[in-house]
Amino acid sequence: MEEIRELADEVSKKASKIDSENEMDLELLNLAFQKKLMGVNADETYGGLGKGYVELCMLAEELGKASGGFAHSVVVHHMAVDALRMFGSEEQKENFLKRLTTKEVGTLAITEPKGGSDVAALELKAEKDGDNFILNGRKTLITNAVFGSMFITLAKTENGITAFVVEKDKAKGLEIKKLEPSGMRGSGLASVGFKDVEVSEDNILGKEGKGMKVALATLSPNRIPFAAMGLGFAERCLELAVKYAKTREAFGKKIFDFQGLQFMLADVATEIEAAKRLIYYSADVANREDATVLGAKCKLFIAKVAKKAADVAVEIYGGHGVLRNSPVDRAYRDAKILDIAEGTSEIMKFVIARQL
Repeated sequence: MEEIRELADEVSKKASKIDSENEMDLELLNLAFQKKLMGVNADETYGGLGKGYVELCMLAEELGKASGGFAHSVVVHHMAVDALRMFGSEEQKENFLKRLTTKEVGTLAITEPKGGSDVAALELKAEKDGDNFILNGRKTLITNAVFGSMFITLAKTENGITAFVVEKDKAKGLEIKKLEPSGMRGSGLASVGFKDVEVSEDNILGKEGKGMKVALATLSPNRIPFAAMGLGFAERCLELAVKYAKTREAFGKKIFDFQGLQFMLADVATEIEAAKRLIYYSADVANREDATVLGAKCKLFIAKVAKKAADVAVEIYGGHGVLRNSPVDRAYRDAKILDIAEGTSEIMKFVIARQL
C-alpha cells in the first residue's frame, strides 16, 4: 500500500527526535488519520479500511522500520479499535469507533502497578451509582495515555471484571503522569490515576462481568501485528548492519569481508525470513479463526530475533553503536520492549505450553 510507505517515510524523518525527546509528533498521527491508516481492520461503515490482520501487519512492519515509538502507538491504537469492532454495540460503533478511525487516539488501560502479567489481579474498582459507575484506582505503563482520548479500561464491579470505554474529555478525576521508558519512546507511556471518575453504564463494552473476554479476545490476535512491528525493527537492524559493514574498513579491507561477521549476518537474515513467514501466515489465519497460540508464537519468536538483530548491529557498529540515539542504539532499546509489552515472553511460553 502506497499510503503505508508514504507515512513510514515521513515518520523516519522525525524518528530520532521522537526518541530523544520522548514526545509524539502529533502531525504524524494526523497524517495517519488522513491516510485512513488508524482503522485498518475496522469496517468502512465506521470510517475504517475494511481490511484484516495481514494489512495491519504490513502497516506495523513498515512503521517498525521507521520508529519504534510511533509504531507502538499505532499498534496499540488498533487494539482499542479491535475491541470496539468485536464487542461494541451499534451505538458504540457509531460513536466511539468512528472517532477512533477518523480523529481520536485510543488505548487499552489494563496493566496495574501490582498486576503486570496477572490481568485478573485488578484493584481498579467501579461502583454502581444510579446509571453510572464511579471508578477509583490506578493503571500504569499505558501506551498512548498522554495524548490519547479514549481508554478501553478494565475495572472490578460487583458482577466481575468489566470493560469500560473511558473518554478523557468527560472523565473528571483522571490523573496522567508521563513515564520515561528506555525504548519505544514517544508512545505516550504513562500511569493513569482514577479518582472518582464517573462513567455511564452505556460505556460498558460487551456485558458487565465479561471484561476478561474482551481483553483476551483483543490482545491475542493483536500480538501478531505487534510482532510485525518487531519484524520491522529486525529488518532495519540488518539493513543498517550490512550497509555499515560494507563501508567500514579494518586491517586493510571492508569488515564485511570477514567470515565471522558474514556468518553473524547470515544467521540474522535467516531468522528474519522465518519470522516473517510465521507472522504473515498467522495474520492470515487470524482473519478467519482463533489464532491465540499463533500470536503467542509470533511474539515469542520475534522478541528473540529482533534482540539478536539489534545485538549484531550494535556489535558491527562497534563504539558508534553504543552512542546515545545512534540508529542501532535506538533499535537495541526498542527490541527489548518486545519481551515485555502486551504479555511477557514467559506468558507467551505458558500459552504455547498449555496447548501442548
